[in-house]
Amino acid sequence: MRKISTVTKKGQVTIPRIIREKLQINCGDKVEFTFNKQGQVVLQPVKINLNNLYGILKNEKLDLDIDEQRKNARDWIASQKGRG
Repeated sequence: MRKISTVTKKGQVTIPRIIREKLQINCGDKVEFTFNKQGQVVLQPVKINLNNLYGILKNEKLDLDIDEQRKNARDWIASQKGRG
């Protein structure tokens, strides 16, 4: 299968629907770009284990609304990427 997307001025591309469906990528999900041994770019979804989320909000203000809590959780997840 071959799909082509255009790169915008901001360096953004749209991942074709069939690729998103195959990789189970949804709006708001994170993706990782890496190079394989042949120098090709590999795109894969970043899946988070719920055990990694335990306690991440313990020092956060409790008066945050749900959108702020979700943003904080996403930011924390992104900061943990690459730590093992």
